[in-house]
Amino acid sequence: MILRGVLALIADTHLYQAGLPFFFDFLQRQQIHQLACLGDCQPEPFRHWLALNPHCKLYWVYDVFWPELPEATGNGMALDLAGRIFLAHTRATAFIRFKDSLSTYKKEPPSGRAPLIICHGHTHTPSVTRFGRSLNQILYINSPHHFLIQPRHELMHLENDAVYLIVPGAFTMEEGRFPTFNFALLDTDNHAVEMFSFTELTPLRSLRSSLPALQKLT
Repeated sequence: MILRGVLALIADTHLYQAGLPFFFDFLQRQQIHQLACLGDCQPEPFRHWLALNPHCKLYWVYDVFWPELPEATGNGMALDLAGRIFLAHTRATAFIRFKDSLSTYKKEPPSGRAPLIICHGHTHTPSVTRFGRSLNQILYINSPHHFLIQPRHELMHLENDAVYLIVPGAFTMEEGRFPTFNFALLDTDNHAVEMFSFTELTPLRSLRSSLPALQKLT
């Protein structure tokens, strides 16, 4: 499988659906045709999005308590995209399923390889971590303080010959939770990730990406 272009990442919508049309409209405006849903999501909104956009690709990750989506482009508890982008709902599942690939990548000497990227949901906390041979470095985290997520929007370059863990965070406000509208864009060609965190949906109406790949389209 060859993966090119921008892959949107979303996770943990739970029972919340009202804000997803804002997110889908953003994808349409930015001409993003690939979406990975990283678990704990009701399938109906995503099934509807895929039916309206049959040219798009949907990679659906499910956990033990959430349903499968067989009509998605990819459907499984863990998905391998192009041998260098791995998707799962939890970090534990990702590291168990892709342990051999991760070990092989880290043992090989640096040669300008594209970064190996593991994406998961579950924690509800947006973050980007770089895994070194002996030291891990958190490059980005938007952790709630007193149940308040600070709005953030940040673009980061991903280095060659490195392993990254990307958690887009949750896009939900159900079950009495505080509003937390998070998602990420992964530029697979230019090796960059753009992280988005909002506490209200209004900014999504006029939001634009800063990724170089998307700037070429506008």
